[in-house]
Amino acid sequence: MNIIEKLFEKFDKEDIRPDFVEREQTSLSDNGLYPAVCLQAAREDKYFRKFRRNEIYNQILEHVSKEDGDKYLEIINKRGGFGPEEWHNFASNDLYGRPERFVYTVNGKQMKLSPTTVRYAKVLQDIMAIFDTKEISSVAEIGVGYGGEGRILTSHLNIKKYFLFDLPEVLELAQKYLGKYEDVKSRFAFVDGTDIKESSQNYDLVISNYAFSELIRDVQDVYLNQVIKKARRGYITWNAMSHDKLDGYSVEELLKIIPGAHTIEEEPLTAPGNCIIIWGD
Repeated sequence: MNIIEKLFEKFDKEDIRPDFVEREQTSLSDNGLYPAVCLQAAREDKYFRKFRRNEIYNQILEHVSKEDGDKYLEIINKRGGFGPEEWHNFASNDLYGRPERFVYTVNGKQMKLSPTTVRYAKVLQDIMAIFDTKEISSVAEIGVGYGGEGRILTSHLNIKKYFLFDLPEVLELAQKYLGKYEDVKSRFAFVDGTDIKESSQNYDLVISNYAFSELIRDVQDVYLNQVIKKARRGYITWNAMSHDKLDGYSVEELLKIIPGAHTIEEEPLTAPGNCIIIWGD
């Protein structure tokens, strides 16, 4: 029995075999294995307790290195950093899922943090530097992981509604994770990225950490028309994976499609050709 058969075995026995078995692949992460692991963690506490160390899960998320965490922290500190209370709040992201944590020196003191959490803090700092955050009360995030970025943003900015777009299995895990945080959980709305309906909803900001650039072109078109073009501001970290492997849009094409969009450097650069697409700055 191979690994995916083992993952699906209990779903068959419980007569809840997941829909993604028959689903056409929509992105690089929509590969059968990753959604199965998310669903396991969402529905069974024994998997939820350590899902951020799962080998399959780490192919998609929680693979930021300790060294990259150091680079993100160096950038954060050069810009003025965050205070002790803010870092304590960031560290709360690591209470669930048992992520691998490393010792970082923050404000002259050592503390353990997941490098992914450090990266999420750097994205928060970027958004605070680029945009007038007083005008941001609604956010759409495309590709949400377990909801860690969303928790950090909602706990630091005056966001009234945060829309999470992803595969249904991923959303189920994010709902379980974010449900642990009483101070922000009511602000989140979960939207099935495989079945986005036409809506009059507009957004003050749309963000995506690589996920949008890892979708197939047809799904990118849906997001462009129903989410991205309806956002006053945007912060999309882009890589070439979908363009190279799934006929996704190039960054040059996206700059022509998204009104007012331009690029800034990804810092630190995590792969050749990466950049950040922004508008409304």
